[in-house]
Amino acid sequence: MPSMKRYKTKYAGIYFVNGQAVGSNRPEKIYYIRYRKDGKLVEEKAGRQYQNDMTPARAAGLRAERIAGKEFSNIERRQSEKAAEMEAANRWTIERLFESYMDTRKPGKSKNVDTGRYKKYIEPVFKNKEPRELGVLDTQRLRKGLEKKNLSPQTVHHILNLLTWIVNYGLKNGLCEGLGFRVKKPVVNNQTTEDLSSEQLM
Repeated sequence: MPSMKRYKTKYAGIYFVNGQAVGSNRPEKIYYIRYRKDGKLVEEKAGRQYQNDMTPARAAGLRAERIAGKEFSNIERRQSEKAAEMEAANRWTIERLFESYMDTRKPGKSKNVDTGRYKKYIEPVFKNKEPRELGVLDTQRLRKGLEKKNLSPQTVHHILNLLTWIVNYGLKNGLCEGLGFRVKKPVVNNQTTEDLSSEQLM
């Protein structure tokens, strides 16, 4: 444990305590900074002498950045990271919606075919997007891209259907917003089920 005795440096608001280097008995200085922000006194660790290559001058530079608001305090950084984690946890992306939706599907050929369609054609384009981030042009570009792959109109229809099913699943369960527009799909005369070939799923 580091000594609790504080030693001043020639830099205002910078002090250190004597401790030991991690994993050895080698003496090591641990630097701290003190400053006021919004009228409150903030005191936090700046870094270790050897492990973080910290010096009084660098600690002073860090303190100046904190005061100027150019750098988050340790507490603010942790709060920011926690907020980012919470935001990520609350983001229902197409990928996350797909995984949840497929959990509701019964095992079988139909589920396997839809999984293949998603992985091959939808995931590379919309994986990290939320439904609210998609626009008409996005789905039109997806359709045109599928048609350029020489897929049949029925296969393109099935893939676009799967996208709408994924989003509608999220909407019905209160997980996300809807698309707010109708996805235009190819007109298909033959409504018989069409499976993707092994080549198409690769």
